[in-house]
Amino acid sequence: MTAVVQTVLGPVEASRLGVVLSHEHVLVSFGDHFHYPWLFDWERTKARVVEELQEAKAGGVDTLIDLTTPDLGRDVAFVREAARASGVNVVVATGIWRDIPRSFWTRDPDEIADIFVREIEVGIGDTGVKAGVIKVANDAGGVTPEGERVLRAAARALKRTGCPISTHQWAPERVGARQVEIFREEGAPMDRICIGHSADTTDVDYLESLLRAGVFLSMDRYPGAPGRPDWRQRNATLKALIERGWADRLMVGHDYAPQPVRAGAADVPRERPTRYLFLRTVALPALAADGVDPDIIERIQREVPRRFLTGAS
Repeated sequence: MTAVVQTVLGPVEASRLGVVLSHEHVLVSFGDHFHYPWLFDWERTKARVVEELQEAKAGGVDTLIDLTTPDLGRDVAFVREAARASGVNVVVATGIWRDIPRSFWTRDPDEIADIFVREIEVGIGDTGVKAGVIKVANDAGGVTPEGERVLRAAARALKRTGCPISTHQWAPERVGARQVEIFREEGAPMDRICIGHSADTTDVDYLESLLRAGVFLSMDRYPGAPGRPDWRQRNATLKALIERGWADRLMVGHDYAPQPVRAGAADVPRERPTRYLFLRTVALPALAADGVDPDIIERIQREVPRRFLTGAS
């Protein structure tokens, strides 16, 4: 039986995913565009997003795992139009980021899991678009009681549906270790879980401890930000993990989203090439020049994400 992955345009054979970026966004508005739509110029925003996605596609990117949740302003109708216009496969997420709704604070994890399962099996709202991944997030300060409810719900939704989990962690505080601990307590299959933002630390021993638990790592947020490792440091961490034999559990991404255009705002020149291509044009060629086998670099962009999304060997 051919493995398929749910995308915003429907199921796609896993063999057609091509080069996959592991942690990205098509649009992030934190919900403002639903509540205050007059603040944004949506035609210009859509044109910019489509242009960047088309550029990414022309540069060799075939698929994005879009980890935008409702509290980040998820709009799958917008994403569907952008994907159709650009030719990029986009896997969209159920789940919750850091702004956990008050209604979840006392809700039983099984009830939260029901919400995630509905978006995986039936669709998001009335769009018919099915989520292909579950997003959860815990940041500086660790896993709050509310965050723990969401983690346990995600684990239960994974067990019920087989839909994989991708996390946001604050790696400098080793928050991913607590995420793994909770997933283990829930009996979730570790090989269907990815611990994200793992390149925000250069602590290779910590990252290897996560990998030993059986999870994937998303080495993302390239090219870095002030106060965090730059892209060269991220490459060094990635190379160290590859040299320790973990290439089959590593994926790469940027955690990038084009900025919405404000209503009445003057055109601001965007970064060229699009940030979606930083890995392909700068970081990964540098990794190859530093001695990493090009076949391994291709594997972490193609084969590893395919296995993460499908559970196939």
